[in-house]
Amino acid sequence: MKVILEEAVREGAIRVDLAWDLFFEKPTIPEGHGGRLIPFTNWLWDELGKKAGNLNRNSSSELTLTIPSLSEQGMDFLLRLTSFWSNDVYLKKDGVLSENLWRKPVINVFDDTRLDGSERSLTRKREGYYTRFLMPLLGPGRTAFRVEVIENGESSARLHSHSEVDEYYLILEGSGTLRFNYKEIAVHRGDLIGKPTGPDDASQLIADQGETLRILDMEVWHDRPDNSKDLIHNPDFNEIFMRGRGWGALVPADALLNPSDFGQYYNESYKRTKDGGWVPSKARGHKKIRAKSSQ
Repeated sequence: MKVILEEAVREGAIRVDLAWDLFFEKPTIPEGHGGRLIPFTNWLWDELGKKAGNLNRNSSSELTLTIPSLSEQGMDFLLRLTSFWSNDVYLKKDGVLSENLWRKPVINVFDDTRLDGSERSLTRKREGYYTRFLMPLLGPGRTAFRVEVIENGESSARLHSHSEVDEYYLILEGSGTLRFNYKEIAVHRGDLIGKPTGPDDASQLIADQGETLRILDMEVWHDRPDNSKDLIHNPDFNEIFMRGRGWGALVPADALLNPSDFGQYYNESYKRTKDGGWVPSKARGHKKIRAKSSQ
């Protein structure tokens, strides 16, 4: 299948121009965290999946995407995504087709000096560390990969755990210390660190060996990242962060209670208080009210 990107509106075309205005409003892509590109990418991915694909026998020989006028970064990003769906990707202007603009699905995790348009946009520099966000340049999927360059004495993240994210770290360059729960482990170039979901293990990488630490941080979600809900525990801060669609809250970790009370008094009516205690309370559908102990 040949994929053609052009600003002219064609019947049956995928209307990227309308979606772009809805998601971005500007002709370029947002700089910094790649997460802001995910909703648009998911939409386009699903639309392309209806009309293209190596095993899609319903696809025609040619597919047109109506696009807005885009910056270099915006065009490069769009070409990267469409190149997953076709080996022949062209830009059409004034009736003339360009050369094949297919983009390779490759990013170099060591070289920060030769980044192309969309790669340059998906970077963020903060005091103590520099981050390159690789997704969704490599597709939307259920992963979030990023390269982090951490200066000596710094860390790019808190000690933290995830409830819905399998996380892995590959040490690309340098050495440092891995805090894993309450243990500290020396890590060096080539070390691959695993933090699967289940145990709620907490981890943190610190560059504390007198040199810069370069890592590849790889998150694997159970669903697309913007569709998943995740509990993040920060032990050093005594916080649990609830994030995800329909969530957005912060609670003290020491507010968690033993759940045995829930089962023991499930059929008795009461109301839980902020301090973890409870008071008798009448609830519809429950005849029995939990009584305070006389002791």
